[in-house]
Amino acid sequence: MAQPALAPVRPSGTRHPSPARPDVPPVEVVGHAPRSGTEFLLDGEALDATTLALAAARADVVRIVHSAALPTVAAVRALVGVVEDEIRAVGRDRRDVRLVLEVEAVAAADDADAVRRRSAVAHAEAFAALTWSPSSTWLVAPAGRLPADAGALAARTGVDTVALALVGDSRRHAAALTGAGAR
Repeated sequence: MAQPALAPVRPSGTRHPSPARPDVPPVEVVGHAPRSGTEFLLDGEALDATTLALAAARADVVRIVHSAALPTVAAVRALVGVVEDEIRAVGRDRRDVRLVLEVEAVAAADDADAVRRRSAVAHAEAFAALTWSPSSTWLVAPAGRLPADAGALAARTGVDTVALALVGDSRRHAAALTGAGAR
């Protein structure tokens, strides 16, 4: 299964600052970043006008998670636009709200291992009778390239930060990823 096309990858450690929030890191690892303030989670079940309005009015952080309702980078980018419009509509400054996209991530040993891992997940999905392909939203790359790929994804979707939810054995790379530009 093809990996979603990303913007050109910059070397690891290169920041992809958000135009709206240049003060926040473009990449973090889920569970390894401090959480503070009011957070709203926007996933398939929470994509309604009321939740969007409440998030725009009250949230310090809005976490976005891919789902059948948000299956692509384009869908996330569109949602970011809606959230930004809602933030302006309630009279808040966009810089007051941090938008975070959480994505599953697999740290592969090398490019060949990344291809094998993507193929294995796609094979399993083919028999799961899902309405969308969750693995098409995953980042699968050598650990040293994950921060750059995540930063490029942040730039493409318009979020301030991409939070890597490390899958399986990839969790052992969390400390290295938090030191390589992720937080």
